[in-house]
Amino acid sequence: MLTKEQLEQWDRDGYLVIPDLINPDYCEELRDAITRTIFDKLDLINHPRTCFTTYEANNGEQDKQMMSEYFLNSGDNISFFFEEGAVDETGSFTLPAHSAINKIGHALHTDVPEFEDLCFSPNILEICRDLGLEDPVLPQSMYIFKSPGLGGVVTPHKDSTFLHTGGTALVGLWIPIDDATPDNGCLWFIPGSHREPATLFMNRSKEGGECEFVGETNWNLPTEKGTFVHMFDTEKSK
Repeated sequence: MLTKEQLEQWDRDGYLVIPDLINPDYCEELRDAITRTIFDKLDLINHPRTCFTTYEANNGEQDKQMMSEYFLNSGDNISFFFEEGAVDETGSFTLPAHSAINKIGHALHTDVPEFEDLCFSPNILEICRDLGLEDPVLPQSMYIFKSPGLGGVVTPHKDSTFLHTGGTALVGLWIPIDDATPDNGCLWFIPGSHREPATLFMNRSKEGGECEFVGETNWNLPTEKGTFVHMFDTEKSK
């Protein structure tokens, strides 16, 4: 499926754009599946008010531990994370709760049929093979909302900050459900940065109950609905 030119760009820049791999109708099916998942699985009364950020937030120790535990236990189920600023100090939502969701993860590929069909489709598998992934493993899947006028800053990061693979290649597959532009929050890349080692990692603390960041830490990529974007990352510390 991939051409020689595409593979050369992949190796050089660390990303690859494949237009029209997912048709607009299927994008709407994925959106409908997420709406169904929210109404079927989100219990607003009993759900913890967990907010996800790409940086270490200054939360109280009790809140920090609760969020870490919820995050760490989300790998094999459907979990909901809210935008920073969508929940006040009393735990109340500052706007309608269903508009306050930052993302849903991390087992859409096993628990939601539409996402399972997409993630394990022949097209996706063929692309992975072309990229040299002999035995690809899908550790997580998520749906990110990016609601307008809400949420904290997404700091520059490598995906290997959060997914530790022991040096094995880490490949991200990203599909916009709406057209992504510089105005509404498209992806930004630094070409060739996949060749640099990761220097910041989210680790479980030595005490075992919390997550902590260890280490230190542009340009945009407009994409149309249904576009397929690959992101290459490595996880090798200095």
